[in-house]
Amino acid sequence: MQLERFIEKKILPFFCLLLLMFKKKKPLELPPKNILVVRFWGLGESILTLPMIRALKSALPDSKITVLCTKRNQSVFYKQPFINSSVVVWSFSAILFMLKNFHNYDLVIDSEPHFAISAIVAFFAGKRSIGFDFGPRSRLYDVNVHYNDSQHVVYTFCDMLAPLNIKFPQPKALIPLKYDDGAKNEVELRFEALKIPNSARRKTIIGMHAFCGSTAPYRAWPKERFAQLIDRIKEKYDCIIILSGYGSESLGNREIISMLKDPSMVYDFSNLPPQSFFYLVEQYDLMVSNDTGPMHVAAAQGVTTFGLFGPETPVRFGPFPPAKNRSFYHNFHNPPLINVHLGKVGKCDGECLRLITVDEVFTAVDEFLRGV
Repeated sequence: MQLERFIEKKILPFFCLLLLMFKKKKPLELPPKNILVVRFWGLGESILTLPMIRALKSALPDSKITVLCTKRNQSVFYKQPFINSSVVVWSFSAILFMLKNFHNYDLVIDSEPHFAISAIVAFFAGKRSIGFDFGPRSRLYDVNVHYNDSQHVVYTFCDMLAPLNIKFPQPKALIPLKYDDGAKNEVELRFEALKIPNSARRKTIIGMHAFCGSTAPYRAWPKERFAQLIDRIKEKYDCIIILSGYGSESLGNREIISMLKDPSMVYDFSNLPPQSFFYLVEQYDLMVSNDTGPMHVAAAQGVTTFGLFGPETPVRFGPFPPAKNRSFYHNFHNPPLINVHLGKVGKCDGECLRLITVDEVFTAVDEFLRGV
């Protein structure tokens, strides 16, 4: 991982500059028949690309759409009817993909806002390409699209279709994620192992995701506050609380449970495979989550979602659509510390998250459960 980051930040931008000597921008040939959409990173952002890809297929039904992704996000594209196929690459296998598919695609749409590797893939794999307008990499595309950071990213991805003269109503919801019977059965077995009967599952189920991965702990609301929120909810409501997480986050969930006054009906469902997690989330009535991929999973599955934000702004990445969901955010950093589209990922000590109080989140949960 560190080697990949070093290559991406220190070597590939220079390689982009070298490739510019061989780049001759060409007008788009419409309509393209064979289209590649590049999406390497981020479960959440991958979910947010789906409305754009569906609109693309709707406008060009005879086109073949392939998504180039990684193992981390391939589950997002599973069995989506508007995607013909997906290709998974890992690390240096992207080089083999470029060699094998030199100018194989009529059009490459690079949905990554700042990666050099994705621009290089677009350069080699596409006869024409569309990409965002940040940095030297942007000059490798035939057409640049402005990354509008004052709107939700769902709309920004859809802006990438404007050069194709594709017009459509703005998306009103995310695309539900698919899963198979095996994924569903794995969740049902977990319910059985935890001895949660079907009768109990008729109660209100609230999901909580208290982490943001090992590389971004500063984006997480304090664990103690999740525990306090659970205590407040359980004092008033007879409900099930499910905690999710990956890897060592399971230990963090156990720590949260150990802080509770009453840990009954609070369960750790960590380390489910992605498709199983998609099914699990569908069982929720409400999701409370930090600004991370599982938050977008819940919104995609139609679950009312409350997102907790600090370094990043919900203007761009809040649970979509905002009319149904809610974001908690105190504008402590202006502009936001995280501006991925500009290649900037600032860090903080978590003070911006600590401005979100247990009282304000509980009030919103209470209003939701009371149907206010």
